[in-house]
Amino acid sequence: MPTILYLIRHGETDANVAGVWQGSTDSPLNQRGLAQARALARRIAREQLPLSVIYSSPLRRARQTAESVAQALGDVPIILDPGLAEYHLGEWEGLSYQQLKEEKHLWDRMAADPDFTPPGGESPRHFALRLLNSFQTITQKHAGETVAVVGHGGALATALSMLLDKSGAAWRQYQMLNASLSKLVFDPEPRLAFFSDVSHLQHIGNLGEWQ
Repeated sequence: MPTILYLIRHGETDANVAGVWQGSTDSPLNQRGLAQARALARRIAREQLPLSVIYSSPLRRARQTAESVAQALGDVPIILDPGLAEYHLGEWEGLSYQQLKEEKHLWDRMAADPDFTPPGGESPRHFALRLLNSFQTITQKHAGETVAVVGHGGALATALSMLLDKSGAAWRQYQMLNASLSKLVFDPEPRLAFFSDVSHLQHIGNLGEWQ
């Protein structure tokens, strides 16, 4: 039996709308994000996805999204995994994407040195390896089961890059929309069955900021 992970990016936050990096900041969903999470949950319940457990980043925006799904399915347990949290930028959190790109040269520095560490934050290498460790632990513990993983744009993109491309450098290819659903199948090697599906949000709309 293949192991199936349904990957869920959290619903929209005010920081997503503003184009601000929230990272490890414990931001809640905004009103549209809550509506997106409910719409996603209704879809999962309607399609009767046989989830045995839901793993979630402990950050509030992911946890709220996971709770919506769990409630729609009845009694599916939620396990909070700190390894699924978003990239921690330390003192640079709260800056806009434009500031991070033009003033801090974040992505250039990350590409040049995987051990570059923002003040008070974590390095790209540490970020990628903790995500890979969490995904490997989940798939080993739940071999042959169907599991949901609720996380963040940057974190999920990096995890997919590590799993599918054996490197975190390809993360830009895997940027997910808010409250989107993706299906990752291990049989035994990982492959994407579908990616960043937001058909359940047609009546709500969706922004594409990746964090």
